[in-house]
Amino acid sequence: MTLAIKWLDHTAIAVEEIERALPLYRDLLGGDPQELYERPDLGFKTLTLRYPGAGGIELIAPTGPGFVRDFLGAHGEGVHHVTFMVDDLAACVAEARAAGVRVVGEDYTNPHWQEAFISPRSANGTIVQLAQSDRDLNGRMELWSPHAYRANRAADSS
Repeated sequence: MTLAIKWLDHTAIAVEEIERALPLYRDLLGGDPQELYERPDLGFKTLTLRYPGAGGIELIAPTGPGFVRDFLGAHGEGVHHVTFMVDDLAACVAEARAAGVRVVGEDYTNPHWQEAFISPRSANGTIVQLAQSDRDLNGRMELWSPHAYRANRAADSS
């Protein structure tokens, strides 16, 4: 059995501060800021940068107490999770469970971003996020605009 994966969307890297990571991921490697997403209620924000071929790096940083701060305290900066997009999250979760995989953190409340996680216990020590969105990449960028990071890039290059 193979899950119906549409594509590998991004690899998330936990960082202390997004701004400190931009000289590498935006300026040197040429990442184009595409999606800025903030969850103050959960104590984090993310910035996804896209690269040629649509590959993505998501910088995830703490804004307060929460799982990102806990992760950084336990592991330091580094890879946090990998995200695969799917057409039918509930079906993929059911198939993963049928295959004996431990799935946690299911959230179907937001049609723009639904998610579930394959536990690191079932994924060679890595968190694997399965996600479904009613938006393509351009639509997600419209919802979660990264304009502040694009303005900084223009200022940095002058």
